[in-house]
Amino acid sequence: MQALNNWGFCDLSINKNYDFKDFNQILKLGFHTIAINTHVEEVCENEPKKKKKKGDPKEKKDYIPSAPTLPDVGIKSQLNILSRVTIEFSDSSITHKLNQSENLKNYDIIAVLPKTLQAFQYACSTLDVDIVTFEPETRMPYRISRKLYRQAVERGIFFELMYSPAIKDSTCRRNIISNAHNYHAIGKSKNIIITSGSESSMYVRGVHDVVNLGFIFGLNSQESIEVLKNNSRKLILKAKGRKCGKHYMEIIPEDKNVDNKSYYGKNSPGIHSNN
Repeated sequence: MQALNNWGFCDLSINKNYDFKDFNQILKLGFHTIAINTHVEEVCENEPKKKKKKGDPKEKKDYIPSAPTLPDVGIKSQLNILSRVTIEFSDSSITHKLNQSENLKNYDIIAVLPKTLQAFQYACSTLDVDIVTFEPETRMPYRISRKLYRQAVERGIFFELMYSPAIKDSTCRRNIISNAHNYHAIGKSKNIIITSGSESSMYVRGVHDVVNLGFIFGLNSQESIEVLKNNSRKLILKAKGRKCGKHYMEIIPEDKNVDNKSYYGKNSPGIHSNN
């Protein structure tokens, strides 16, 4: 993850098939930070395994594909580009696959798409991820409780609303609006992010248009700006913290008149860092 000088407004879900030839267009729409998304569909575990010949080397497969090479926009560009992966899953067995994946470590943002209530409960309470999203093409097959929503918020997990499918299809529009109002009724729209989820520039809207779209998601203009800017920034910081691991640092001011070792203990070197 690169150091970001200007976070600005964020669109944290741009499909990896998006044509990135005209980066200036994204900047003109008012965005300074985007995330290129790779979608990982759930693999059916009932598929028959191929028989291995004796003596063949053990094949180690990574469930998560390699992170795409991020486009080079040049040093002078104001556009920050991150990588994101969205993983579908139905039960807690996903943990083993994620723990074994080396490719997963190369993504900046990790999102999950729970297919069942059990998967949603596991994502909110246990999984170390950044975003919980859903398929706008189908109605959410489970109900969200206040307890689970609050638990996810306390763990720094964000809920995603994608507007691009709502522009293209009336069924998706109904499902997205329904879920948006559900988030508002259950959790007062805390930790919501709005993204495009678009494969084409045709369905990406400018910042002011997205703020207006927030009204149909149960948000006022100030809340929409908060969602597009501050919530996205918090999410990126949280994701960066997840990648770096837990750290603590103790800084002791230098004072010639104070014996630091006698004050803080004989073994104190002045600064401690641990992870």
